[in-house]
Amino acid sequence: MLQDFKFTSEVSEFVSHSGVKFSYGPKPLGEELFVWSYGLLDENGIDDHEIEFHQWEELPIFFKAPERSDIPFDIFSAAFYLITRYEEYLPQVKDDLGRYSAKESTAVKGGFILMPLVDLWIRKLLLLLNRSFDTTIRRELQLKTTVTIEVSSFFKYKGRGVIDNAIMFYGHFKRFKIRYLFKQIFVLLGLKVDPFSNHEQLIRSMRNRWKHGRKTSSATENMIFFFHLGRYNRTDNGISHRSRGYREAIKQIGDYVDIGLRYSFFCDDNEVKTQGKKFEKISNRPLSKTMAAYSKISTPGHYKRLVDLEKLEDYSMGYETMPGFRASTSHPFYFYDLDYEVQTPLLIYPYALHYKSISGNMLNGQKQIVQQLKRRVEEVSGHFIVMYDYAQFEQGLKSHATTILEHIYDKEV
Repeated sequence: MLQDFKFTSEVSEFVSHSGVKFSYGPKPLGEELFVWSYGLLDENGIDDHEIEFHQWEELPIFFKAPERSDIPFDIFSAAFYLITRYEEYLPQVKDDLGRYSAKESTAVKGGFILMPLVDLWIRKLLLLLNRSFDTTIRRELQLKTTVTIEVSSFFKYKGRGVIDNAIMFYGHFKRFKIRYLFKQIFVLLGLKVDPFSNHEQLIRSMRNRWKHGRKTSSATENMIFFFHLGRYNRTDNGISHRSRGYREAIKQIGDYVDIGLRYSFFCDDNEVKTQGKKFEKISNRPLSKTMAAYSKISTPGHYKRLVDLEKLEDYSMGYETMPGFRASTSHPFYFYDLDYEVQTPLLIYPYALHYKSISGNMLNGQKQIVQQLKRRVEEVSGHFIVMYDYAQFEQGLKSHATTILEHIYDKEV
């Protein structure tokens, strides 16, 4: 059992204490348990730090201690660097969508992108504290699994304008995709359901897993739909929020699983507020869960826009293009604004996998990646979150999306 403890910055008080002691600083004050400080947590402003990789037994580390330290690196500075996304505040090369490139990240360069490295460090730290202080510090946590679905367009043909449908019709005709051409015609005539109309199947698969057929606040498995309600543009060309069928579907889905708002790709301060009001009006509930289109968070820009919205959760922290842990953790954490050096109330839920990043692999290859990530999260009793694009469940599409969805929730993985 954890004993009473006290924090102090007074050297005399620390030295005179006769019980067990732990210090963090540039050098030890005696024979206490000691962790060397690199100094990052004492700095003002943001600077470019040289990252050199070393090993702590089986785990990669950086900010290595030069001398005596019971942990061979500054675990607190390193964890802070990764979780705050410190490197994303620095000058960077962006991808085609203007996002931070996964290939430029410390996690990729250090070879630990597939590890919730901060969680693994913390687990080893707890073992050290328990052993050194003859106590038991436990993290009473349970593995949670959540599938999030980004709905950029709820229908493929139905509910779209004449111009959109004409462009798709011409595209099918030009590429001799006669089957798709007739499918589009039948959908528009009301003779077939839209290929994207799969939400009932997805919800049914989720409800079948819940004991009473309805979600509960204590459930360890969850599904969240994020709906686009922004203006029409070349990137966000989904269904208008004025569509009666779309609005009714949002309400219906919200009766069975959690729902949230997908902010549009081009979203300024005004749009953040406007789209939030649209969501609350349509869903008849306060906005609590959000994500950025295509995970374009541009740290810290997008998050700063959300800080003023109280009790908000964001699910954009991850890479669309690569499996792994963008912030090197599988646990939710509060956004820390490095510019103002303050912790905010915005709670970030990082995802470990976007299905888009593995959709080109064979089924066995996809399963292997899911297994590897889920086992890593299970090791640290974390939150395993997987992101899908709603269009990936299109009826008739040659895809393993549904198979992998079942595999994600499989407790035997």
